[in-house]
Amino acid sequence: MAGRKLFSALTLTAFILSNIIILNAQEEEQQKPNPTLEKAIGQFKHENYEEALSLFKKAREEDPKSTVAAYYLGLTYKQLQDYKAAIPNLTDAVTTAPKIKGALIELIDCYYQTNKPDEAKKWIAEAEKEGIRPAQVAFLKGLVLAREGNPDEAIKSFENAKALDPAMAQACDYQIGIAYLKEKKFDYAKKAFKEVIIQAPGSNMANFANQYMDALEKRAEAMKPLRLSLGFAVQYDDNVVLKPDDSSLAANISEKSDYRYVYTARGEYDKRFSDKFGVKFQDSFYYSKQNGIGFYNSLTNAATLQPNFYFEKSLLGLPVGYTYSEVDGRTYLVSPSAGAIYNQVINGNNMAQALLTYQYKDYRWSPSTAAENRDGSNLGGGLGWFLFFAKNKGFINLRYGLDNDWAKGDNWEYLGNRGTAAVLIPLTEKINFTVTGDIYRQDFRDTHTIYGKKRKDTIYTVSPLLAYKFYKDWEFQFQYTYVKDNSNINVYEYNRNLYSAGMEIKF
Repeated sequence: MAGRKLFSALTLTAFILSNIIILNAQEEEQQKPNPTLEKAIGQFKHENYEEALSLFKKAREEDPKSTVAAYYLGLTYKQLQDYKAAIPNLTDAVTTAPKIKGALIELIDCYYQTNKPDEAKKWIAEAEKEGIRPAQVAFLKGLVLAREGNPDEAIKSFENAKALDPAMAQACDYQIGIAYLKEKKFDYAKKAFKEVIIQAPGSNMANFANQYMDALEKRAEAMKPLRLSLGFAVQYDDNVVLKPDDSSLAANISEKSDYRYVYTARGEYDKRFSDKFGVKFQDSFYYSKQNGIGFYNSLTNAATLQPNFYFEKSLLGLPVGYTYSEVDGRTYLVSPSAGAIYNQVINGNNMAQALLTYQYKDYRWSPSTAAENRDGSNLGGGLGWFLFFAKNKGFINLRYGLDNDWAKGDNWEYLGNRGTAAVLIPLTEKINFTVTGDIYRQDFRDTHTIYGKKRKDTIYTVSPLLAYKFYKDWEFQFQYTYVKDNSNINVYEYNRNLYSAGMEIKF
């Protein structure tokens, strides 16, 4: 759970415990108070704790043996959340005659609040022996056991408290729900939180339980092992054939723009077999059909199998993949790949990433010359950083990558440097805006066999995307992409504008 919810839970626990405070001088053996003590008790009952504090201190100085003064001074410190100062006064109240037995409850709570479970358990045993308020003692015992990391025993203790005092059922069920969360028994946790809500729907505790229920439902949705999506888009591309900017080099190219229909499908099966290990399988399908320039119809299918190893704040994935591509109905590219990806959470809002990839590219179309043969290996790596915001619904991502391509043809060996920045901004609950910018520098290793110089390309890409979720995980998507390739060899220079409107449905 998020840190804010944990803080809220702790705040609520403090609220519950504060309501257990029994101002029980009437229940305990009566001691006739002196005037200072009477005045201090009056201030305490009116919740004027600062004024009461100085008066109780004075009352203790006037009568050091008064256990009532010790008891109330301890309670006052406790109300001011100075638990360490409360402990010696409450200890005096339970160890000096006449004893204030109700002070045991407050003393146990103070040791719980100061994270001293051994001392708390010592006084819990004493309270159980004396039979003092069994339900409240059982509740506090559950809190101590839960903090010690013993949720099973904690749940038993909360169940016992609930049986002893039905009036405490809501508070006990709430703590039972949290204990089940720690055990990752989410269905049991949901059941406990439902009981909290049913018992008093409008209470603060019910509101907190509702928040946990919402988080559990979102988690259940996010943890579904099988995910599917289908997409359709209409696109207009003003430079399908990558016509060079220099018109003298493209005099024979009459048509370069066209509409196309794009069909996509994606399946993902992500299964965690334990807290430490899981496997993810992905398959992505893409098909585009040109409206006029049919030669550029294309199909791509990419499959990836990725074992994942989970650590406390990190993940190591080892993906292996296979990509198959067709152009104009003929096999164009077959490409197996393997790699490693490592994600490390820095804190609640920051994550670092490192990756390494190897890819072999087997182009199935015969090159015009040996120098134009693009078959070969590509080895790349990169570093990335994510900053999450807006309750982790938005993010900023910066990445740098370096890759080296060892092509068989002299004209296609290069060293690449890439920088990428992406920002996702949730404008509303249903509208997200994403913008991505990319700069890719390619320095080719050999002198070009036709143009007589070493080729250098810098490719700029900017792509904003607006997504509107109109029903559950169904959304409309509107995207614009601009690509500019600057090259020292004019034939490779081009501009491209791509406009897209479509819909994606996720299951």
